[in-house]
Amino acid sequence: MVDFEAIVRDFCAAWGEGKVEQPDAGPIAEMFAVDGEWQLWVPGGEVIKGREVIRKEIERQAGFSTFMQCGIEKLIVSGSTVMTQRVDHFTMRGVRVEHALVAVYELDEHGKILSWREYFDTADIGRQLGLKTEELMAG
Repeated sequence: MVDFEAIVRDFCAAWGEGKVEQPDAGPIAEMFAVDGEWQLWVPGGEVIKGREVIRKEIERQAGFSTFMQCGIEKLIVSGSTVMTQRVDHFTMRGVRVEHALVAVYELDEHGKILSWREYFDTADIGRQLGLKTEELMAG
């Protein structure tokens, strides 16, 4: 039997728990199904499809966000769907940012991530950085 909760907890920890400057994108991407997808934020965020493209997106984000930490506050499992309520932290442009979000993961029978969607307010991050949303998304 697949332990979906443990997989999502391991996935969140793989980002470095705030202790490493940049996560290793390879192992994180390997946690996705070959054709898995990641919606960067809901609503309106781009949907990244395919393990290799996801790896490149993680590397892109690690180019401007460092010391990432996924702070799980609540985690709910229903079948192969896992939801987390989190308060994440990262450093960007010299500012330690804190943002609340909900993430939804759908996993396959092998424990690979088929879909990952994050629901959060991009404007909140922009305010902390003194940026407009479009500036934030440009990295």
